[in-house]
Amino acid sequence: MFKFIIIIFLIINFIDTNLNSKNIIKNNSKINYLNLYIITHKDFNNFITNQNYKILCDDYYQLKKNYTLNVLNSKNKNELFKKKIGYSEGSKIYFIWKKYKNNLIKSKFVGFNHYRRIFNFGNKIPNLNLIFKKYDVILNKRRILKYSIKKQYFNSHKRNDLDEILEIIKLKFPKYFPTALKTMNSKRFFVNNIFIMKSEDFIEYGNFVFEILNEFDKKHNLISDENIKNFILKKKKIKYRIRYQRRLEGFLLERISNIFYNYHFKKILQIKTKSFIKKLNNKKKYK
Repeated sequence: MFKFIIIIFLIINFIDTNLNSKNIIKNNSKINYLNLYIITHKDFNNFITNQNYKILCDDYYQLKKNYTLNVLNSKNKNELFKKKIGYSEGSKIYFIWKKYKNNLIKSKFVGFNHYRRIFNFGNKIPNLNLIFKKYDVILNKRRILKYSIKKQYFNSHKRNDLDEILEIIKLKFPKYFPTALKTMNSKRFFVNNIFIMKSEDFIEYGNFVFEILNEFDKKHNLISDENIKNFILKKKKIKYRIRYQRRLEGFLLERISNIFYNYHFKKILQIKTKSFIKKLNNKKKYK
């Protein structure tokens, strides 16, 4: 009889332990399911109710403006991104990538939006577990350009910059090089560095794009305003103004990202973006 009671006790204890562990796993999986970041350089009305969203602010503007938003502390302390504007949203993607790579942040999926370019599902985030059974990545809807990606870049920026990026890929990532050439000659372009992907793919993405930009910056030292002035003296259109051209690494990041997408992902789900942002009353208009 005593043995029987002991057996029953052990069975109950086993069942209780397993139920508790399942609850713990369930709760942790919910917390670590998705981190979907919004990168902003402006204050905006906070439409966000879904807790999977997190807001990251450009360091330069964060220091200069008083924000109404609940912004994550994302100030960079690294050697690559001391430039105020050059990397645009790339500096924040880098910041989060380093956290994932060093195992300081964990989630099954990770994604990025811009303050006025949000995936059009808004707060009603679809079931990513179901989506990723069929697709490898979610990207901003692809644009069809008038010219190839390469020619479009040449029309707006220094030709040598993109040529140097391709040479770096050929040297550092030779298996990507055929895809790089094919991508640059294509008119199909995923813009704005907006995506949702599995965290392991995100780490590999960062390994690729930031190694290339790091090599580029070693040579150019983040492109001086003087060099930019020498380039834009030959151009008179507004898109050649210094402030615009200073965001060079952000523009290059878009092209390098497309190379990674085309090489790494076979099944891409394209979702349109829309603006959920309304102008704030009595707020200074930021330039």
